[in-house]
Amino acid sequence: MSRAALLLAALLLVSCAPRGPRGGSTRNPAVRVALGVARGDEVPAQLAPRGSDPVRFKGKRYRGLLRTVSTDSGMLVVNVLPLEDYLKGVVPLELGERPAAERAALEAQAIAARSYTVSRLAAARGGRGRSEHFDLVPSTADQVYGGVDAERPNASAAVDATRGQVLLYGGRVITAPYSSACGGETAAAEEAWNGQPVAYLRRVSDRIGRSERYYCDIAPRFYWERTIAGGELDAAVGRYLRTITDVPPQGPGEVRGLRVAERFRGGRVKVLELRTARGTFDVGGNDARAILRTPSGEPLPSSYFSVSTEGGDAGIARVILRGNGYGHGVGLCQWGAIGRARAGQSARQILRTYFPGTSVGPLPSS
Repeated sequence: MSRAALLLAALLLVSCAPRGPRGGSTRNPAVRVALGVARGDEVPAQLAPRGSDPVRFKGKRYRGLLRTVSTDSGMLVVNVLPLEDYLKGVVPLELGERPAAERAALEAQAIAARSYTVSRLAAARGGRGRSEHFDLVPSTADQVYGGVDAERPNASAAVDATRGQVLLYGGRVITAPYSSACGGETAAAEEAWNGQPVAYLRRVSDRIGRSERYYCDIAPRFYWERTIAGGELDAAVGRYLRTITDVPPQGPGEVRGLRVAERFRGGRVKVLELRTARGTFDVGGNDARAILRTPSGEPLPSSYFSVSTEGGDAGIARVILRGNGYGHGVGLCQWGAIGRARAGQSARQILRTYFPGTSVGPLPSS
């Protein structure tokens, strides 16, 4: 899920889950997912399933129906399907197909993803949705969704086992953000998105008891290191800094200094200072992730990092970034959930940990 989507959704509390935007029951509302633009012979000929044969688009199979909407970019194809079927195409892509011993992590992911989806449907009903034609996109901007071909037995079983269950705070459905690995401690909402504190999105330690281990230290990117050559750094800052703040018309110029000016209490970067040939710029930690990209465009894994530079006033030869975790770090830590499931925790225990003060309950009908 992207920062922009979560910033809007993280503060949204919905008191009910009425009928979906285009039908569906109150407990299993319809979800509209924009699959992409079809051109020429890509426009699907079959918009409704035939018997047990699902509809198809660009070689992938989908439950429910397909709808087409004419746009300036071409024919937009939208998958309309029940919430519970949609989740079966989300959970295995967001968490992977886990073994039966890690079922609790899959169930926690299913409940979090269901809560997120319900919040997006509520936003659409309130006129704050992505489009009048669809509710969600099938990527990390919302949730990764792959249709029938993405479904896996254990993930589908977890969706079925938690059918209709959502996270509640004060009796209302919450948006439940999640990311891959918190790096040892989750981030508070205001640390990641520069907004107001959210009672159920506070910093939570992922430490295992009093040990030096963490539930999420099994993650491939629990620790990471990235080296950026001076020329690559100049190019990245020149390209992406202007998307965050105002820069001179001719660009920021060569980067001559880079340091962490301020951290949040939990250790994540609050302010990164960039000193260039044409000025000094202060950017937030998550904005720094967007700026310090690889040449291929991959952002920095997390805002939990340290900076080491080599070079002098004439310029930086290279910068070495070392950090923990992968993603924004707010809410459910997915690798932490896996570690906790391996330790015998239930889905409810996992969710109560990462979303303090919440409870798991049925999706309200009114």
